[in-house]
Amino acid sequence: MRPYSFLFSFLQMSHISNKIRIGTRASKLALAQVAEVHLFLAEHLGNIQIEIVPITTSGDKIQDRNLADIGGKGLFIKELEEALIQNKIDIAIHSAKDVPPFLHEATELSAFTERLDARDCFISNKYNSIKELPKGAIVGTSSSRRKAILLFLRPDLKIINFRGNVDTRLNKINGAEVDASILAVCGLERIGKEHVIKEIIEKDVMLPSGGQGSLAIQIRKGDAEIAKLLSHINHEPSQIAVKTERAFLHELGASCATPVGVHAYIEDEKLKLKTMIFDFDGSDIFETRSEANVSLEDGIKLGIAAAQKTKDEAANLLEKICK
Repeated sequence: MRPYSFLFSFLQMSHISNKIRIGTRASKLALAQVAEVHLFLAEHLGNIQIEIVPITTSGDKIQDRNLADIGGKGLFIKELEEALIQNKIDIAIHSAKDVPPFLHEATELSAFTERLDARDCFISNKYNSIKELPKGAIVGTSSSRRKAILLFLRPDLKIINFRGNVDTRLNKINGAEVDASILAVCGLERIGKEHVIKEIIEKDVMLPSGGQGSLAIQIRKGDAEIAKLLSHINHEPSQIAVKTERAFLHELGASCATPVGVHAYIEDEKLKLKTMIFDFDGSDIFETRSEANVSLEDGIKLGIAAAQKTKDEAANLLEKICK
């Protein structure tokens, strides 16, 4: 049974004593993510009840413009963050990739779930792969990273802005508004739609967005009781990897408009990091590869060092894409 299939029984809970209020976007994927966290928390809750507080964010409301033009991915967490600060909720659950490198100073990311498949995938009703797309084919994506990589691979493609939740985008593909799109494998898996995947794109071809595959749990800074509860479900290897990626993005000064991929992973008892920045049209690329010991402290240092190397050696490209 998919975690989200029983979640809706919690949605009507209110006025529960001894409860934790979890804030979330109201999409099917977001609710599935809350259910995933609830499953992890269940054995540690004791008498504590869960209240789900669905919140519609600015990013959900504004669908007709590019995210970069209206405030970036932070629009997907803005109202949730405000609800945390105003003590209307105790926990906010996000896709880690949607959390900007800079958080409100009154909050912190307390835990990360185990990362699922971080790769992107190709979705189409007509074609089975990027390679199969005919010249001039229309691909929908709102991601500057995906757009730059697609144009690097296939400069003949036409890329158009393509927003909405997963079901909305799949409906647009079914309605032939575009020939194809690129989505995250993990999002499709979480809502049981992995059957629509035509091709999984390997990370060496399309480096993921920072945090992709993991869920980030945001709390009020200094909320010791909630932090202690969440410590039971924090997946340390994923926390180390995602915080390494976030350290790179923070030091780089990246935003959702920056065509940047970053992925950290543990292999052979080492923490390994690959980063790439792209010109918007995919015509110029700079990448770094580095490794460190497996620890949160070393990971943050690794991410910062990779960003400093990028700033030192790709200053002209960085200036162009971070204007």
